[in-house]
Amino acid sequence: MTASSKFITLACLPALLAWLILPLHAIAGDLVELPQDAVRKLQIDAGFGWGIFSGTIYNGNDNYHITQLVVSMTPVHDHHHMHMHPNMPHDPKVHHITLDLPPSSKGALSMALPDDVADVHDFKWEILKVTGYSVR
Repeated sequence: MTASSKFITLACLPALLAWLILPLHAIAGDLVELPQDAVRKLQIDAGFGWGIFSGTIYNGNDNYHITQLVVSMTPVHDHHHMHMHPNMPHDPKVHHITLDLPPSSKGALSMALPDDVADVHDFKWEILKVTGYSVR
């Protein structure tokens, strides 16, 4: 690569970045909370292990691109863990999981659990909100 071609490449960099970022700003302005009928079309097979919440998610919607799940997770303590870890939290916590899941596609879920609950083996969890944008 010559010095002049490096200059041209570097000179084009701001325009290229603006071109890449502009659609993200347009999309971010169009983010919506999905209606319940769209949320019901999600199929999630996920669980807990080794301090991670992970699994798969299928977006059964034709019209929505999913960008985020907001889930509530409440630690489930059995009798054995209550005696071993008496200071473990019992309250639900809200977590945001960022996604990039187009319509009618399957993707992965993965979120490291906070240190204070990393030793918990099970949680009662539920979806509080799903965010995305319409593709039509």
